[in-house]
Amino acid sequence: FVASAMILALALSQPSSSALSPPPSGRVGPHSARRASAQCMAAGSVGVQPEPLPLGDEAPLTPAARVKRALTFWGRVVPILGAYKVVEVAADLPAPLRLAVGLSGVRIPETETESGEVYEELHEWGSQRLESTIQELKGFYVKTGQVISTRVDLFPEQYTSRLASLQDSLDPMPAAVVREVIERELLQGEPISSLFASFDDEPLGAASIAQVHGATLLDGRRVAVKVQRPNCEPKLKGDISNLKRFAKALGKALPVDYYTVFCELERALYGELDFLQEAQSALKVHASVSHTAGGKPAEPAVAVPLPVPGLASRRVLVMDFIPGTPLNKMAAVLEERGIKPGSPESELAGRRILAQLTEAFGRMMLGAGFIHGDPHPGNIFLMEGARVALIDCGQVKQISTDFRLKLAQAVLSVDEWQQTGGSPELVQRAKESMAEFGVTFVDDAPDEAAAALALLLFGDPDAPMPGGFSNAELSPDSPIKAIASFPQELVLLGRATILIKGIAKRLGVRWSLAAKWKPAAEAALECGVDGCTMPVWSSPVQPAVTPAASAARAAGRTRFAEVASSLSAAGKLLGSWAIGRSGAAARYVVPEPIRARAKKVALRVATRVARARDTA
Repeated sequence: FVASAMILALALSQPSSSALSPPPSGRVGPHSARRASAQCMAAGSVGVQPEPLPLGDEAPLTPAARVKRALTFWGRVVPILGAYKVVEVAADLPAPLRLAVGLSGVRIPETETESGEVYEELHEWGSQRLESTIQELKGFYVKTGQVISTRVDLFPEQYTSRLASLQDSLDPMPAAVVREVIERELLQGEPISSLFASFDDEPLGAASIAQVHGATLLDGRRVAVKVQRPNCEPKLKGDISNLKRFAKALGKALPVDYYTVFCELERALYGELDFLQEAQSALKVHASVSHTAGGKPAEPAVAVPLPVPGLASRRVLVMDFIPGTPLNKMAAVLEERGIKPGSPESELAGRRILAQLTEAFGRMMLGAGFIHGDPHPGNIFLMEGARVALIDCGQVKQISTDFRLKLAQAVLSVDEWQQTGGSPELVQRAKESMAEFGVTFVDDAPDEAAAALALLLFGDPDAPMPGGFSNAELSPDSPIKAIASFPQELVLLGRATILIKGIAKRLGVRWSLAAKWKPAAEAALECGVDGCTMPVWSSPVQPAVTPAASAARAAGRTRFAEVASSLSAAGKLLGSWAIGRSGAAARYVVPEPIRARAKKVALRVATRVARARDTA
């Protein structure tokens, strides 16, 4: 009754802003977070936005509805944690308590074999209960489930498999509501046909904040239209405040400091609810992945859908259409094509995906310092040829130059450790580096804690850890357990490393981010505090000069650089044409059995080459 009354009071107070926050230092952790009492974000820091009028079947939450959501969440999730704790300590309980636990329905294991069976039963029961709770409540709880579903290296298979459905399969809004939002936000009440030649009522995907529809503009361009759920903002803000209360109240029982995570995700949420800001972020992310860490223009590491100029509002965004398959559905697509897990085709595609994501996030983190902060598998699309596209730029993070250079130094230190096997000098350097980085450790932490944490973030996941630490993040010996506080910039940055490590884990590929990011880290340090260029998204972009464009200006002076660029573009086009023509001719000239054998041989060779390159 007391707990219910406390939740009631908290749910009714300040529903649109945070109830808890980190200390003024800007760092929070398992210890400092428990002493925090100020708000995580000032209520006026984002500005006052007009609330949308009630629309369709989604009305704003009433105080009673907020209370119900809080009670539902606590009432469903706390018993899951409690059941695991009971089984963990059951052997040490006195007989009367063991009897009481048994009568409650929780099976107490008597042997090692029974212990495994009991935990499997708990995983099945807990995952079903958690999934049904998230599906019922939706809101920001969906994002929490999405993060869990990507961590196959941390959570039991029952949890990751069940929660994978949260990536893009939530119940969609009715088409009539979607059309009404578009007409109100973009067209000032004009019919949708005044902008689109066609509009797909069936959504491409539905998430907690918005859903996306395919459409064709009147000029024939194929686009994707992102539409925000009406009145979702109060629900999301209330949910994340509740999650912060949960993380703070149960801080000692949770494996890591989720309070810090939810504080940073709360900040990102405000940007995610404003599609005008997301349109700007998409342009910045595209520029970031299209430049090296030294600021030089380069082929984009991944594709990024760009906004259509003039077709964006706070709650509707029209952008490029990306033809492809979400990463979380790729296994089913490969199975339909007869490509088995572990086959040369599957491994080669996986390595290409890893390489593109690693290069993209290396450029963002160590070059521009502007990071895509929501890289879950539903936001990663695979196009033809295993080409990767990164969609949904709602959650982003701009890190400071000082932080970026410290990150570069940490990456190089981890790479040196892996090359040399470590040394007392590197242990001391890691300790000093992490202190400058903003990470503090508990008083009794070994000196190797800083080095172990750096290896956990950026190193080979199978490499041995110093100081008796474990590379299993949820292990009692994980270096995470030794952290007292850390900068909030690490939260969104960590989501990228978690994603890449998770994909490598699924593929069974050893993948050291430090080794892959070493050239970018060196380039970042060479550019230094002043940088090599102005921000890449502000640099003037020179379009490629085509032969037709050169001919059009024949009356004026033509520069050699324009001629070279024109010849390069023409050469690439000719090469693509030749490959296509030769492939078409081969289908008619070379018998099918020979083509199939040649393809298998080529795949085996390409896979060996990729393995050698990735382990070099």
